[in-house]
Amino acid sequence: MESMADVNLAQKDEKLKEVDSKTKPEDQQQAENKNMGTIDEESDDDEDYHVPEADIEEITNKSDNEAKHTDEPPEKIDLSCFSGILHHDPDEKSRNCWTVPDSKLFKVRSKNFPNDKSKIPAASYLMELAAIDWFKDTKRMDNVGRQKNCVAQVAAEKGMHTFIVNLQIPGSTHYSMVMYFVTSSLKKGSLLQRFFDGDDDFRNSRLKLIPSVPKGSWIVRQSVGSTPCLLGKAVDCNYFRSPGYLEVDVDIGSSAVANGVLGLVFGVVTTLVVDMAFLIQANTYEELPEQVIGAARLSNVEPSTAVVPDLENNSDGNKDNSSNDATSSEDDSSKKTN
Repeated sequence: MESMADVNLAQKDEKLKEVDSKTKPEDQQQAENKNMGTIDEESDDDEDYHVPEADIEEITNKSDNEAKHTDEPPEKIDLSCFSGILHHDPDEKSRNCWTVPDSKLFKVRSKNFPNDKSKIPAASYLMELAAIDWFKDTKRMDNVGRQKNCVAQVAAEKGMHTFIVNLQIPGSTHYSMVMYFVTSSLKKGSLLQRFFDGDDDFRNSRLKLIPSVPKGSWIVRQSVGSTPCLLGKAVDCNYFRSPGYLEVDVDIGSSAVANGVLGLVFGVVTTLVVDMAFLIQANTYEELPEQVIGAARLSNVEPSTAVVPDLENNSDGNKDNSSNDATSSEDDSSKKTN
């Protein structure tokens, strides 16, 4: 039978362990976390993710060594076979158009992020923005990638893979801003392939948006901000998986906060230039540094130019929540992949 002295000794020992765990040096805590191979999802101080253009040159050289650790982007694709409702204007001299902003404008988690929370300008995009459609209808438009002859269908016929972002804007007239990002291949085991073929919980925990308003009123720029956002935690996201594409339908109306910001933005959308970058959040050390899937810059979009899509004239695009029934990964080492 234990004596009272033994019990008291044991209790003191437990208290000492408790104090020790609370006062453990920060570097020791980080070392233990690193051994676990994961990053605290909530530890990311995401302020000032968007880098002013004037600062790009100053910080590019600093991040060159880190950039070497990133996967090679896919080889360039001939995008001349793709077209959408909004026209592409690389020179940004017209209205109601799109272009691709410099990837270095967006800051992402660096290789050293777990230790010092540092971020670096993003390396080259993993996928290329092929086209943007601007749709309207009397009801919400889901799974637009099934539409015959759309970018996703054309890309699939050529053996490519498409990531579709369908931003759904509610109202008396429903609008959809649809961005098509394409790549020639998906490397088996890569984060991009795992995102394509993962389940919805995985996608919702990883898909991140970095917004910015390079041109617009102060109140709009403040409302939109430039803080990265996990889309699946902010609004309802519905995913559609087909052998040729993955589509995410972002229901902006599902969040009162997002809908409020949208109401402010949409009212003056013809005066704005808006940037949107999409990436898969890195949650393990092996996934660092983060890489951006792709980005779009929308200039002075005119709601009156939106068209009604012919979604009845479609190919076989079915929602797949089981994630891996439709696999699109390729393990072709002869191609530059994610």
